[in-house]
This record gives sequence, structure tokens and C-alpha cells, in this order.
Amino acid sequence: MFRLTNKLAVSNLIKNRKLYYPFALAVLLAVTITYLFYSLSLNPNIGKIRGGETISMTLALGMVVVTIASGIIVLYANSFVMKNRSKELGIYGMLGLEKRHLISMVFKELLIFGSLTLTAGLSLGALFDKLIFALLLKLMKMKVELVSTFQPIVFILVLIVFGAIFLGLIFINAFRIARMNALQLSREKASGEKKGRFLGLQTILGLISLGAGYYLAVTVENPLSAILIFFVAVLLVILGTYLLFNAGITVFLQILKKNKRYYYQPNNMISVSNLIFRMKKNAVGLATIAILSTMVLVTMSAATSIFKGSETFKKVMNPHDFGITGQNIEKEDINKLLDQYASDKGLTVTKKEVLTYSSFGVANQEGTKLTIFDKGQNRVQPKTVFMVFDQKDYENMTGQKLALSGKEVGLFTKNKELQGQKELTLNNQTYTIKEEIKKDFILEHVPNQYNILTSDYNYLVVPDLQVFLDQHPNSSIFNQYYGGMNVTASEEEQLKLANDYSKFLDDFNRELSKEGSYVYGSNLADSSAQMSALFGGVFFIGIFLSIIFMVGTVLVIYYKQISEGYEDRERFIILQKVGLDQKQIKQTINKQVLTVFFLPLLFAFLHLAFAYHMLSLILKVIGVLDATMMLTVTLSICAIFLIVYVLIFMITSRSYRKIVQM
Repeated sequence: MFRLTNKLAVSNLIKNRKLYYPFALAVLLAVTITYLFYSLSLNPNIGKIRGGETISMTLALGMVVVTIASGIIVLYANSFVMKNRSKELGIYGMLGLEKRHLISMVFKELLIFGSLTLTAGLSLGALFDKLIFALLLKLMKMKVELVSTFQPIVFILVLIVFGAIFLGLIFINAFRIARMNALQLSREKASGEKKGRFLGLQTILGLISLGAGYYLAVTVENPLSAILIFFVAVLLVILGTYLLFNAGITVFLQILKKNKRYYYQPNNMISVSNLIFRMKKNAVGLATIAILSTMVLVTMSAATSIFKGSETFKKVMNPHDFGITGQNIEKEDINKLLDQYASDKGLTVTKKEVLTYSSFGVANQEGTKLTIFDKGQNRVQPKTVFMVFDQKDYENMTGQKLALSGKEVGLFTKNKELQGQKELTLNNQTYTIKEEIKKDFILEHVPNQYNILTSDYNYLVVPDLQVFLDQHPNSSIFNQYYGGMNVTASEEEQLKLANDYSKFLDDFNRELSKEGSYVYGSNLADSSAQMSALFGGVFFIGIFLSIIFMVGTVLVIYYKQISEGYEDRERFIILQKVGLDQKQIKQTINKQVLTVFFLPLLFAFLHLAFAYHMLSLILKVIGVLDATMMLTVTLSICAIFLIVYVLIFMITSRSYRKIVQM
């Protein structure tokens, strides 16, 4: 008998190849991507490049997500395959095969299937190993080299991980067969889920959960707290999505069913009845498609925005090749440090700026009346922040004159309550806004660290900075100096000086005797290399996570269409026998397929729309400062995903129609 199961195992794989093809493709891609992530994470060459530690940690995180996602996709595909084969297994049982024989047969099928897909996936991973490493270097803006990265330990780890996954499948399938008799197995595919209970309560809870998640997403203002709130909002949205698919849509369809004028139309009656059955039976699958689609959109939009926004971030944080920021020191010290370092290293200076500015946070704001934090008070998130410049420095930066006097000021503001105003009050001191400046004039002149913490920041230009400070003696206002220089040395030469430059400034700090005095420096070449490594790595991971999520989405959609096609076929045969013509059948099929297929996509776009504000705050902390670019990228990703989704719809719905109209 066990010899017979050997033959049956091979013939079953061939006979059910339509079910196993997408399963094999999913496993193949999962193994390949997992292998590539493991290989890159353990690649010794990454540790040799600048920013290697950061990218290794990022890859390790992506590796965990890919492994979990791969496991879920494989388990999900297996459950669909086994359910669609349940009638076949039941017939084998009726013909005399005992449960132990069925378990042996299914075990051998998985052994053959797993061996072939694992071998193919590992081979593809090894084949593209060099190319993927070169792609990572390209995205990180490093010198591209096709370096051999083969590591036996990677093979072993991938085999262990997927061996464990397939071992889990063996136990799950064995349990499924052991708990059912032959008759139950043969009817499992046709049996729908039991009618959901408490549909009204589930709908209300789903709306509350989804509403709470959306509310958190659109009301958060602090970028740092947005990261924590993001995970809470995600959990609420996922819960709300599953509850609404499980109950809410069914409740809505039942309301349509009670509308006699709408329901008692041939196409509407059949579509609504079928959709009610489908929602009760396949709510989890549809909700999963919605969540996976949202993951693809969020992951790809975020990763692409981070990659494209890296150049702007570099300019904002590093306006010069070499920069120095000082606290409680003399302006002349900054100037001397730059001159000394350029002289010591033989650097030719093409541009040099040394500027003074102050910064403060606002504790409270009522319209145009603002209260600055008192000294030692600002330990909470400010309502808005200011950077204050002397008009002489403003003129040096822009070449434009404001001709300010007394309490006249120039204002560049992101604060909505200050835009278009004629005056503002700081701690009972009223200033006339002589000119509202429209251009971010400190870009490429002074670094602005505040714009990664808040989108609500302002630049104030005053006639005399020292007079302004004297007007607020008890306020928490920080006076700082910044100096920067551009040189003719190549980026590679500047990169070699990065550690030496840091040591030069550390030596100066050790000589300072005044308490609270210090300087710290920035090297554009070094910062660019670090950021390129991080942003390129994030983009790389985003691409592959999007692929794995997309594989999951396509797999769920395909199996749903195929399994539902076979289930709906019998119902449409009955409808034809009672007089429904081919045109009406086609209209009904189109209506319900379109509704079911595009409902998850509608939810995905809705989730992304509400998550956009929170996502933009989180990306701002990472360095995405160009809001227009991010919106363009997000809309482009949505358009591309829609096209791909429609193509999948056309392919799978064609298969569905063929099955139904056979």
C-alpha cells in the first residue's frame, strides 16, 4: 500500500498542477528572497564599506519580516491547496485508503514539492547573489563590484527555516486528515463557514476600531510620538478591516436585500445573494488582500520617498563641505578653526561663511501671541520653534536688504496662525512684521535640525540680534554659531579626512575651559556616504518587502478566484436550468467579480489616504523633507499598483469565467 502512495504522490502533483503552480512560484520567490536577505546580512564585505553597520542592522530587520511573511504565505497557500483537494482525499478514503496511507501520501507530496522548490529557490538565490549585492552597492552609491558572496552557512540557515515551515505543513495536513472521516473530507470544499453571530455588534466595533485608527493617524502632530502611535493605529485598522469584511459588508448587503425595489431585479438578486455567501465564507481572505495591498503601497511609497529625498536631506543638514556648530564660544573661534584646518591640510577654500543665530521653543500660542519657554523649562514638545538671525547675516546669505529698525522683523513661517499677519507678540514684546519672507533663505547656508522634528518652524530676522536677546533675558533662548567652508578637494579626498576632522575638533573641545562650551563638526562627504548607505539600503529592502507582499496578494487573489469559480459553477448551472440566459449570467459574474475584487483595493487606498499624514511625519524624522516629492511618489506608486492590480484581475477573472461557464 505504501508503494501505491509513492505513485499517487507523483501523479497527484502532476494532476493538480494548476493548484500547485502558484504555490510553487510563491515558495520559489520566498526562498530566493530569504536567501538573498540572509546572504547580504551575513556578507563580510558589507562591514568594510562606510555605513556598513547601519545597513547590516536594517537588512537583519528586513530579514525577520521576510521570514515571517514567507512563512505566512506558504501556510496560506497550503491551506487553499488542501481545501481544494479535500474532495479528492475523501474519495481516496472511500476507495479504501486508511488515514495513515493518506497522511503518508500527502507527506511524500510535500517532500517532493518542497525538495524541488527549495532547490530551485536556493539555486536562483546563489545565481543572483553577486548581482543583488551589486544592486545594493548601486543604490548605496558605492563603487559597484561583482564580488563573490557565497556562504555555506546561508544555505544551512535557509534550509533550517523552510525545513521548519514544511515540517509545520506536514503536521497541519496530518491533523486535518486525522480529524475528519472520508465523508467529511469530500464535503469540506463545498461547506461554507457557519453564519457569523452578532453581525451588528461586529460592524459597530469594526467602525469604532477603524475610526479610532484613522483618528490617531490624522491628529498626531509630534513626529517622534508618531512612530509609536503608528503601530497602535495599524493594529486598530487591521482589526477594523477584518471586522468590517466579516460582518459590516454582510450587514450592508442584507440592508440591500430588504430593499425590495432594488433586490427583486434578476442581476441584483443573484449578485447580492452570492456576495452575502462569499462575504460570510471568505471575509478573512478579502481582508487579507486589503491589508497586504496596503502594506505594498505603504512600503513602496515610503522606501521610494526616502531614497529620492536623500539629496534634499543632505543639503539641509550639511550646507558646506566642512561645517562647525558652536555653543557658548566666540564667533571668531569658528573662523579661526576653519582657517587653521584648511591651512593644515592644504585645502583651497572656495566659499566660507560664519553666522550667528539664536533658537527657541514656544511653550504656548494663542493666535499671534506666543510665550517662550523660561530658562530650564523646555522639556516638552514646543508648539512651534524659531531660529533668529541678524539682518546683516540675512543680507549676506541672500544679497537682499530688509532695512529693519526698532521692533520691525522679517518672518519666514510654517506656522499657519502666523501666516499673513502684520505683527506677533513674544513674551509681551510686540513686533511688526515688515515683510513675510517666502523663500527658505537658510538652505545651503545654515543647517536646520528642527525640520526633522516638526513641520512647524519659523525664521525670524531682527535688526540687531543682541538687542533681541536683551529684550528676553529670562527666556530659554540658545545662542549659537555656525561656520562652513567649501573646498576644491574631491569627495573621496574629503571622505578620507572625516576621522581626522572629528579628532581636530575634539582636541579643541578639550582645551575649552568655559562650562557649557563646545563645538561639533559636519563633513558633507562622510554624512552623504552614511546617508546613502542607509537610504539606499532602506529602498533596497522596501523593493523586496513589496515583492513578497505582492506575491502574497496575488496568491490569495488567485486561489480565491479559482476556488470560488468551482463553487459558483454549480450554482450558475442551476440558474441556467431555471431560465437565466448567457447575457444575464455574464453581467452577474462581472458585477460580483468586480465588487469582490476591487473592494479590498478601495480599502487599501482608503487606509493609505488616512495614514499619509502620519507616514509623512515619520519620514520627516528619517529625512524626507520635500512634501511635494513625497505626494508625487505616493500617487505614482498608487497608479502603478492599480495597473498591476487590474492586470491580475484580468488574468484571474478570465480563469474564473472559464470555470463558471464550462
